[in-house]
Amino acid sequence: MVLLKRIHDLELKIDQFLNLVSESGIIFEQFIKQYLLDKKDECHIKVNLIREKERLADELRIHIEKYVYSKLLIPENRGDVLSILENTDDVIDKIKQILIEIEIESPFIPEFVNDGLINLSMAVANCVDELIKAVRAFFYNVHDVPNNVHKVLFFEKEADSVAERIKYELYKSEISLAEKNHLKYFILGIEEISDLAQDVADRLTIYTIKRKV
Repeated sequence: MVLLKRIHDLELKIDQFLNLVSESGIIFEQFIKQYLLDKKDECHIKVNLIREKERLADELRIHIEKYVYSKLLIPENRGDVLSILENTDDVIDKIKQILIEIEIESPFIPEFVNDGLINLSMAVANCVDELIKAVRAFFYNVHDVPNNVHKVLFFEKEADSVAERIKYELYKSEISLAEKNHLKYFILGIEEISDLAQDVADRLTIYTIKRKV
């Protein structure tokens, strides 16, 4: 069941949009690893890169929305398509926001949480990657959506579990309360990326059921 009915230009733009969101998850994971290695120049490059990808994603989303309103021949699915695009765009927006804030505020990260943060960034990146697979499936092969959604939920739970362990270790440590709270703010922001991905996955589940009815 192919939702787009082979509308080539629209397919191309949606693929480009989804590629940008997928790449943002990779950039996020790379940024965290480079930040922990104190590679400020590389981090700055990643921030500029995510700014550009988020800008391009916004432009593509607006183009797609205009196309959907003016030319899509399946108006009963129009709202679902637009909702998926807008909520998926929230993911790359959040990634851009958290990377910029980390670069600006330069939170102190004690070495004992480094491994946890790397694992958290991997779980979040995997969550974003599986979300993009689920969105592609919604447009091109709806029967694959449940499997990809399941993986999104798996990695979202993993991200929550890793973040909880980091916060536990953090507040049992001897660093200052101000440093603990500052780092917790960023951990919560990172968790929100996977939460947003889960929100989109939940919507995909509902929209997929609607299409099968």
